[in-house]
Amino acid sequence: MTRVSTTVKAIATALVLSLPATLAQANLSPAEVSAINGKSGIRVYSSDGEFVGQTFGLRISGDRTRLFLLSRSGSTFNLRGGRDVVITTFTDNLSLQGNRLVINATERRLKVKSHTSGGSDNPVTIHLLHR
Repeated sequence: MTRVSTTVKAIATALVLSLPATLAQANLSPAEVSAINGKSGIRVYSSDGEFVGQTFGLRISGDRTRLFLLSRSGSTFNLRGGRDVVITTFTDNLSLQGNRLVINATERRLKVKSHTSGGSDNPVTIHLLHR
């Protein structure tokens, strides 16, 4: 009987460790939501640690969040003429780590999902609404 329970514990541990770290950490508590809703100046990072931009607005409405970002030096979208970035995602795809907001998406996924339209005054839009 001990051998079976040890095997089950080992399998359970392996399953937990095989989950991506970003999946396990992507959640905001109600207190964190109320603390950051509408705030500016929060640095936003991708799940692989790349700097995406700095918020100049953030709107949380139910299960969806819209981030309004300024492209700063060293940010992912700074090469696109310094255009603003608007990211729409589910709130549970975000986590707060100290004073940093982390999106549960890699830099590559953000670039693939980005859309530009019109002239250089229009923002880069990213919709991360698939589960």
